[in-house]
Amino acid sequence: MRCGEAVSVHSSAHFGAGSGQIHLDDVACSGYESSITYCRHASSHNCGHHEDAGVTCSGDPQPSPTLTLISPHSTFSPGESVQFKCTFPRQNDMSLYFRLYKNGLLIKTQTAMSSTTFTLTVEASDQGQYSCHYSYRSIFSTSFRSNTVGITIVTLPTPRISLSTNKKVTWGERVDITCFLNTQYTGGTFNLKMGSGSVIQTKSGTFVTFSFPKVDFAHEGSYYCQYQTRVSSRDFSSPRSSSVDFTVIVNLLQPNISFSATDGGSHWGLQELEVTRGYSFTIICSTQPQYRGGSFHLEFRGSNITSISQPAVNHSATFFFHEADYDHQGNYSCVYEVTVSSRTFSSSNTELLAITVKASLAPFIGSGVGIGLLLILVPILIFIIWRCKRQKRQMDAKMVYKQRAVNTYDTSHGMNEMEEDEEDYENADVFQNNKDSNDSDEDYISIDEKVDKKPRTTVDNDYSGE
Repeated sequence: MRCGEAVSVHSSAHFGAGSGQIHLDDVACSGYESSITYCRHASSHNCGHHEDAGVTCSGDPQPSPTLTLISPHSTFSPGESVQFKCTFPRQNDMSLYFRLYKNGLLIKTQTAMSSTTFTLTVEASDQGQYSCHYSYRSIFSTSFRSNTVGITIVTLPTPRISLSTNKKVTWGERVDITCFLNTQYTGGTFNLKMGSGSVIQTKSGTFVTFSFPKVDFAHEGSYYCQYQTRVSSRDFSSPRSSSVDFTVIVNLLQPNISFSATDGGSHWGLQELEVTRGYSFTIICSTQPQYRGGSFHLEFRGSNITSISQPAVNHSATFFFHEADYDHQGNYSCVYEVTVSSRTFSSSNTELLAITVKASLAPFIGSGVGIGLLLILVPILIFIIWRCKRQKRQMDAKMVYKQRAVNTYDTSHGMNEMEEDEEDYENADVFQNNKDSNDSDEDYISIDEKVDKKPRTTVDNDYSGE
């Protein structure tokens, strides 16, 4: 009747007899009905207008309930719990039916004496305006609607993330990670986080790029983005993006290997380098400039496997071998090694340099020279010996002649014979010098014969005279 609460009830046409058709007979109300039509009544019509019932109202309409939000804020994230309290404004001893509405649509009903709390787990679709009212029966409400309470569900989409390079990044290169999302809640910030959850970098905006100008090993790992914004004095975070990860590598170029022998003790054979035993040679390892420092390892595979090292100077190293020997015969290769940020990396091996050590020709050359000299010197020595013997025989011949001359000096013709002998000797010398050297032996015999003929005749004659 919208006249407020019933103050008193009257019977027997207290306010005068009515007129018209009687709808309900023998009505019996309990006091909890929101309308007289909900009261019990007889199904037969046996009443008259002299029995009409009446009621005295308070004159105030039925008070509206009050709806309050049990939360310090009106903004929520999906999945959070929201509580609304609907309160009857007066003292009440009867059970009331409280109903909660969203945007005018009934969503929940609860029974209570004076107030009730509606609890909702909200989703994005739960954003809107809420109100409540009550009734004395569950079917019909006679109260006015309560005040409205609006809530906002802040729904942030999942950000997207991208990596500017492959998953393997060379040490010192630049890496960019881009994060972005589409949302009505602009003005927020992006956080770039590692897999552990620690924030690495922060940038404002809904489309940002995080840069690592020169990556180090400390930067490798897994990364994800998360957007954060403030709505109605409350901070909200988006779901985590998918992850991107990269590892930092040191990709060393294959070094080069070269050979040199300045003294000409080497030459290329059919398939390998030949070095003469006893000669010096040099192996040089080098690489393209990538990192500072480092060292080169010269690996040798021959009768045994060994490795020698030299520090890199201007990205190369020189290995000098003073005298090639058979132990140096084998395959050589270079490996470059460098330490970057406390980690050591090695390159791949160079192509093999095959070296064969051959015997030196110097002994054979020396023997040939010696034999040649002997072939020259032996005839000279023979000639010198022959010359000496010849001179000795001439001297012996003179001595014999002089000795015989002395023996004939005391004879009667001693002096004359001596003079003749000397003339004969001089003639013999002149004759001897004019002869060819090839007839020297024959000349020598002729001289002896002449000497023997003339002096001996004289001696014999002298001896006979005596």
